[in-house]
Amino acid sequence: MTFRALTAIERPYTFKQSPNGYEELGCIGYLRADFGSTGKEFYSTWNELMTEFKTAAFTQEFDIVINTLRFAAEYGKVLSCREHLKAYCNANPNSAFNDDRNHYGFRADTEKHTYLFRLNPNKGEYNIYCYCYLKVRFDNGIK
Repeated sequence: MTFRALTAIERPYTFKQSPNGYEELGCIGYLRADFGSTGKEFYSTWNELMTEFKTAAFTQEFDIVINTLRFAAEYGKVLSCREHLKAYCNANPNSAFNDDRNHYGFRADTEKHTYLFRLNPNKGEYNIYCYCYLKVRFDNGIK
């Protein structure tokens, strides 16, 4: 898996798109999560967008990607708690959206999928959005 800051062109795809956009770009769905009141919990919801793209292989890989970002030191345990998320974002200023909501963005790629993360270290808000795409369709669609 590769993991890097989002480009300015990629940032809009961490927000809701039109239904036609989801199909064109191969958007499988998105995860929305927060760290709860203590900053150490992990409450998440999956929102499915294109059911035909949600395969068993994708589901297995998605779990691995999320858990790797939660528990692997090589990625700063960025999704383990609000404190680690904030520290990781601050250590990567090139990932900042420079907006009024304090958003940061990262992209994880595997062989077949692209995962776009919009992160927000603010307490009381959703801290993580992860939009999941078919890699080839996404890359071709944003050109």
